[in-house]
Amino acid sequence: MPDITQIAAVHLKTGFKFSTYVKTTVPISSEAQKVIGISVDDHGIMRVNGGSVDSVSIKTSLHDCMMWLAKFPRAIFVAHNERRFEFPVLVSALLNTHCFETLCNCVSSFVDSLPVFKQSYPGQSYKQEDLVNVFSRQPAMPTVLLMMLKHWEFCLKHVRLLTIWPTSLLLLQSIIQFV
Repeated sequence: MPDITQIAAVHLKTGFKFSTYVKTTVPISSEAQKVIGISVDDHGIMRVNGGSVDSVSIKTSLHDCMMWLAKFPRAIFVAHNERRFEFPVLVSALLNTHCFETLCNCVSSFVDSLPVFKQSYPGQSYKQEDLVNVFSRQPAMPTVLLMMLKHWEFCLKHVRLLTIWPTSLLLLQSIIQFV
């Protein structure tokens, strides 16, 4: 299973942001490096688009994120293609660092943006990098999360249909491990 390389969040009403880079324990594939722009050099220094960045352990990163999330009651976690990729990686990291229960106390629901985009924009590529190119058109907006913010009113209409409740994540992780 791949490592988490970055954890980022934004509070919609205030614009407050959280972001941290995570030290990896496994090499980042060349394909992933192209998509996310993150690599680790031969000296163990994490680089984002060539520039060095500070990184912390996954446990520190998740703990800091939970502390940040706790400031905002009923947070909704939105990720692209999360059911197949983000959730298994996140749940594994949360369980390994004993942070799962804390996340369940901070987050009210989890929404996968992939079905939202499929329903809204049929017949196109739904890869994160393609969606970023189509919707952002600005180098300062390199994530699907920012696209979701632009289309948030539409997304809210679909939250109930696309929601996974935190207590369902353990069951989801068990199912994914057997597939």
